[in-house]
Amino acid sequence: MSKAIEQFLESLYLPRQALLFGFAVVGAVGAALVAGQQMVLQPVELGPLCRVCAGVPNGAQLVARMIVLHHREWLAQPVDLTWLFYVNVALVYAIQVGPVLTFGLWATRRLAPYPQHRPTVRFLCLIPAHNEERVIANSVSSLLRQTYPRELFEVWVVSDGSTDATEENARRHGARVLRTGVRASGKAKALARAYDELLDEGERGRYVCVIDADNWVAPNFLAEMNNAICERGYECLQGFHDVLNGTANWITKSVWLNSIASSVLYNPGRFRSLGTALLCGTGWCCEADLLRRYWSSIKTQTEDIELTGLLLLHEGIGVAWVDSAHIYDEKPLTLWSAIRQRQRWMTGHMRVARRLCWALLREGVRRRDARLIELAAYYMVPFAMNAGNLQMLLVVGMNLGLLAVQGPLGWAGWQWGVMAVTLLYVFVYQIVGFALETGLWGPAVLYSVYCAVFSFVAWVPALVWACFTVWRTDWIFHTPHFATAAVPASAERHLRAR
Repeated sequence: MSKAIEQFLESLYLPRQALLFGFAVVGAVGAALVAGQQMVLQPVELGPLCRVCAGVPNGAQLVARMIVLHHREWLAQPVDLTWLFYVNVALVYAIQVGPVLTFGLWATRRLAPYPQHRPTVRFLCLIPAHNEERVIANSVSSLLRQTYPRELFEVWVVSDGSTDATEENARRHGARVLRTGVRASGKAKALARAYDELLDEGERGRYVCVIDADNWVAPNFLAEMNNAICERGYECLQGFHDVLNGTANWITKSVWLNSIASSVLYNPGRFRSLGTALLCGTGWCCEADLLRRYWSSIKTQTEDIELTGLLLLHEGIGVAWVDSAHIYDEKPLTLWSAIRQRQRWMTGHMRVARRLCWALLREGVRRRDARLIELAAYYMVPFAMNAGNLQMLLVVGMNLGLLAVQGPLGWAGWQWGVMAVTLLYVFVYQIVGFALETGLWGPAVLYSVYCAVFSFVAWVPALVWACFTVWRTDWIFHTPHFATAAVPASAERHLRAR
């Protein structure tokens, strides 16, 4: 059964199929809402309703059961869940939706590039890799083509138990290779081994740059990091997160839209308002001594956001956003890979929340530091997203007349207001962020539809699944990657603009 489900999910990659699936979901929900209004306002004829839903598998039986339940005497009156609805709305909009829209407003004015400085910072570029023979040339070659002086940086591939030609291909393209062991241990442990082997005790002034194996790095990446460090003395920095294969299919288009919106609005807005962005897993730099001191405390699958919290909590160091330093990350091509990747992310995110949320909140209140309090709230986002899933069910129940909500949120005006904010979050925010960077306003609208469907079919199961794997400490899933030798179109636009 699980193999059949996996094959079905992997088959959902064509735009036409995505649209049909999305229309089917929207149509089914719409039919349920209309049916609910009909049941509340007047008696329902079973025959016509079943004929409407005949195209949905088991749709007629489902509707018939709903009608029977609706007319049962013990459900004659809607169940009052006012308290649950209010708590749910507070969680979703205070922790998930509100911060995203607020940071987006802070980022309406783009961050200016840092002034040019003479190259002085020494970089150790690390590429953690496990069986990445098809894509390792992307990261190695693009790093070795940096405009930065070659004597000021090294490129190492950290092979985490690779059994294919990853190490051979890396050496052939000019990188040095460090093998961590015969068995894969995960990204965090592989990097820990590299720090122990390649960094000297108490070494300061040198920066470690972490790049995923499938990435393509813009030629000016290290130069822009050097400019930011020399200008402001930053100790932890994150570059602009773009997508390498954004036009491949509907899945990558939806993720491309979201990644660009986050890099144009969310992270710059965080940095401008709070003085700290978030590390994004790849395309980041950190002072070497900090990594040696704090990396041993990394315990989860999401080492990026965990390191963000550790540095802010113990050192008061935020993450600087370097808008002009671009990396291009390959995204999953199949729905199954996307779900598994997000399951790993959310598992790690929940584990970080369990480890750091209370400490950040307590210290934030004690120090009166809004950065700590906001980061504690960010760690609760997976739980708010699951609350958002519950909210969809509550709204459907209200429209079916099975549930009731009292007070302001039961009034039509407030409900329309909540709907407007939701549409801003789901569509407008992402369309604007993507189009400001790419100029592709028309495609942005279509990609936002893909993104809405993707959120439903990928994020919902990943979030629920993560609730049952939150105790796991292994890497869970290795995302497969495929070679993309050509420079991405978005990178060409960026380089021409420079």
